[in-house]
Order: sequence, then structure tokens, then C-alpha cells
Amino acid sequence: MRLFSIFFFALLLFTSPHVFAQDATTAANEAIQRRDYATAIQIVTPIAEKGDDQAAFYLSMIYGGAYGPEPTDTALALKWLTAAAERGMKEAQAELGDRYLDGLWVKQDFPTAAKWYRKSADQGYARAQSLLGQMTELGKGMAPDPAEALKLYLAAAAQGHAVAQVDVGRVYARGVGVPQDAVMAVKYFRMAADQSNVSAEIWMSSAYEMGAGVKKDFTIAYMWTLIAQKNADLKNPATPLPTGFAVILDNLGKQMSGAEIQLAHQMADGWKPHQ
Repeated sequence: MRLFSIFFFALLLFTSPHVFAQDATTAANEAIQRRDYATAIQIVTPIAEKGDDQAAFYLSMIYGGAYGPEPTDTALALKWLTAAAERGMKEAQAELGDRYLDGLWVKQDFPTAAKWYRKSADQGYARAQSLLGQMTELGKGMAPDPAEALKLYLAAAAQGHAVAQVDVGRVYARGVGVPQDAVMAVKYFRMAADQSNVSAEIWMSSAYEMGAGVKKDFTIAYMWTLIAQKNADLKNPATPLPTGFAVILDNLGKQMSGAEIQLAHQMADGWKPHQ
């Protein structure tokens, strides 16, 4: 299930040229901080009713429960999200696609999800391009089209979208609709790994373990697994680490000397992403 990101909306408020009045934004945010949702709604609703997309999106967040433990009125949340999407707000279009993809607030509907992702993707929104690519590759709501999926992944990857970069790497690693190309796969996995994407870091470990697209090197493979393990822990501090990391490290360790394992730990501790 995908929920609204408060950080995303805060970023949206301060970067969009069509933000509703700053004093209204401040007052609404102060009300939210006090958990006074009724006041926040009272402040924002008149602005949304005048056609302001960000205000409509903000209302959808409030009604949808983004600031509280439970949704307060999903029908109104959907109404305001749809209003912003229909007026062409690419972020709202992607969020509405999420609702139909996941069946949140509405009945799950893959073709409708794809429709909204397409509208957003056509405006160059990387997250929508990535998600539409996944739907296109898997044939959710449409006939599978690996070539079109790769096109969408590449568009999102070029904007630095880490999930899309992993998908491009996976497509080349497995030869999904394209000739298998391990070197190209590693190139994209590394892009995502430099953004601390755990999946990409696991792929990098596998590449060095197998010698796929790079020279086989168990020490570097071990290093990447350690990095992935650390980042997985940072992303989910309250969740125990997946046992899979221990299995990977154990299997690699059986093929390495103690000195090599120690070096891998040192390399992982000192690792920094490419600039």
C-alpha cells in the first residue's frame, strides 16, 4: 500500500510556482502540528474550491489520514485528489494511479491506474514512468510490452530515479526483451547503489560474486552485501534485518580468507557513493 509522503508534499509546497498563499500554508501547517485538522481543512478548502491544485492535494492528504493514524473521509480524499489530477497536476495523477493500483479508497482497477500513470508519465514525472513501466512489463491492465517498459524505465532512470535504474539493470541482466548485457546491467545497478538502494546493492554483490559484467571478486561482493545490510537497517530501524543477508555473507565467507573478510568490512566502512 502506498501512502502520501509528508516530506514529498512539503517539498512540493516550497518548489511549486503555483503554491497557495504562504500565510494560508503556514496557518494550515500550524493547525496540523496541533492535530487540529478541522481548522486546517477550514483554511485550505476555500482555496481548493477556487481551483488551486496544491490546496486540493493538501486536502486529500488530510482527509486521507496522511497526518493522523487513520483516514478521516476517504470519499473526500478521493474527490480532492481526483480534482487535482484532472486539472493536470502530475504528482496528483501519479498518486491517483497508486490508489487504483493498490485498491486504496477505490476498487482495484489496473487499466485506470495505467491511465493516470500515463498522464503523469507524459509530463515527464519519473515516479509515474517507473510504475507505468512495471505495469507495462508485467501486463497489468494491458498487454505486456517489454520494449515500451524499458523505454519508460530509461526515461525515469535518466532523471535519477533509483527504482527505475534497478529495473533497467534487471532487464539487461536477464535479457528481458533485449539482448542480455551484464556490463550495461552493472552500470545501472551502480547508479542506484550510489543512492543507497538496497536492491541495487544486492545486485552488485551478486555481479561480483558471479563475475557478471565485472571481474569476479568475493571481497567486493562481500563489501556490497555489508553495505546493503547496513542500508536496509537504516531504512527500517525497527525491523530486524532479513536473514537473507546472513546467508549471503555466510556463503561468501566460506570462499574467503579471514583477511579478505576483514578487508571487506574495512571497505564497507569507508565506502562512499560516486559523485
